[in-house]
Amino acid sequence: MIVNSIPINQFSFMKLIDSSVSSYGFASSAHLFTQFHDFIDSEFCNSLVRTYTHLNKHIHSVFVYTQMRKAEIFPDFSTFPAVLKSVAQLGRGDIGKSIHCCVVKMGFFSDIITNTAVVHMYCTCLLPSEGRQLFDEMPERNAVSWNALITGYTHNRKFREAIDVYREMQAAGAEPGEVTMVGVLSACAHLGALNQGKWIHDYICHNRLRLNVFVGTALLDMYAKCGVVDEAEKVFGAMRVKNVYTWNVLISGYAMNGQGEAALQAFNRMIMENFRPDEITFLGILCACCHQGLVDIGKRHFISMKEEYALQPRIEHYGCMVDLLGRAGLLDEAQELIGTMNRKPDPIIWRALLGACRIHGQTQLGEFAIKNLLELEPKNGENYVLLSNLYARDRKWIEVGKVREMMNRIGIRKVPGCSSIEIENVVYEFVVSDLMEPRYEELYKSLADMKMELKVVGYAVYTDMVSYDIEEEEKEHTLIYHSEKLALAFGLLKSSADMTLRIMNNLRICQDCHQFFKLVSMLYRREITVRDRNRFHHFRGGVCSCKDYW
Repeated sequence: MIVNSIPINQFSFMKLIDSSVSSYGFASSAHLFTQFHDFIDSEFCNSLVRTYTHLNKHIHSVFVYTQMRKAEIFPDFSTFPAVLKSVAQLGRGDIGKSIHCCVVKMGFFSDIITNTAVVHMYCTCLLPSEGRQLFDEMPERNAVSWNALITGYTHNRKFREAIDVYREMQAAGAEPGEVTMVGVLSACAHLGALNQGKWIHDYICHNRLRLNVFVGTALLDMYAKCGVVDEAEKVFGAMRVKNVYTWNVLISGYAMNGQGEAALQAFNRMIMENFRPDEITFLGILCACCHQGLVDIGKRHFISMKEEYALQPRIEHYGCMVDLLGRAGLLDEAQELIGTMNRKPDPIIWRALLGACRIHGQTQLGEFAIKNLLELEPKNGENYVLLSNLYARDRKWIEVGKVREMMNRIGIRKVPGCSSIEIENVVYEFVVSDLMEPRYEELYKSLADMKMELKVVGYAVYTDMVSYDIEEEEKEHTLIYHSEKLALAFGLLKSSADMTLRIMNNLRICQDCHQFFKLVSMLYRREITVRDRNRFHHFRGGVCSCKDYW
């Protein structure tokens, strides 16, 4: 094609678009489609859209699509999947809805590839309900369609829904593949649904699905996040191909399960096998050092990250170091590190420092940390709870009351404790409550009996962190109904004596519950695993894997 002595093909037209956009912006570049209208058809535009999508120039892809519509160049079956992928990457659900309307109006609503692309777009743009509605209306589905919904639910942290869709997929006779396995294993990992995860592992083996690097890493992550490190190690050993992410999952899995030495050994093996560590690797190593109190080793790795591997520490790495130093009582050194940061401290930093102040009773420094924290996050209830606990530790009940009044005045509520336990492939949830709930009556009685038995072997209720200056009996009443204790009582009542109880908790386990679980593991001869917000606690024979350092 020759226009004004300029040869027009896809490559030259893309150069014209890129040059025009760089100089004048998208709005002013629209004239190109008018200028060369006679030489541009749907096939030409489709090729542009696909190429821009492939090059990750997603805004350019959407630009070409909009100009097609303005120039009355009609999209076809190959237009929508590419442009919808770009819309998904841009996170522009509003544009996606407009394109979906165009799909319906132009009669493409029965095309399985286009519909799957729309489902993927909605889920990626954090609109899973719209994605599910369209999925249910699709006249035809294939494995890719099911995968889009499963992965979409996982992306939106709707993990139970992802597992439910996987079961629907099997009931419908669709064949799960590697992509399916990765999505549903990720959901199991986040839920701590070990039995479901094991079932999927068996399915992979029996149906001879490839244990490629993606499926293998997802399996490894599932076992690590369910607290079954020995199975994670077996999966790692069986993988023929590994990447840096695989090593990172192994190292982080060791760290969160209280096996700091194993994490360090894995790091050394990773280096010996010529894998170059990245920022995530070092985050796992620093977390391992933090959980084990390995201050000197943590310092060395933090320095080597910068000096040997030319990696710039992120705010999360600084947060780990502040936490590591603070927990060890090196609060002056932690403050000095904060002062040398090449960026402004964020809530991660101040929360780590505040947590250390609570442990070591440094109220004055804690007040300084909370002042900075509240400036950055005035609506985060966790910050007020930390401050309240800091005052409660020193029995400053007037200050505790002031914090509570402030929370009530500005409408902030503490995040309620929520724990779950999986029994016979069913996940049960328990929420802490200040009121007696009839549905928990059996559990309340069981907990009361357990407390009496535990007191015989030395259990003393740890009431220092209960935030009101009330009678000890009332404090004990408050602590005994924590959600993790309700889940524990349920597990003891509903499971066989040889079953390990695995409990998930959305908050950090409190000191009273920690002591309670240790003694239960000894007296009842049960292995108990608790995954709280920060790490795993493996209780066995009256001892915890964290060695009381958390």
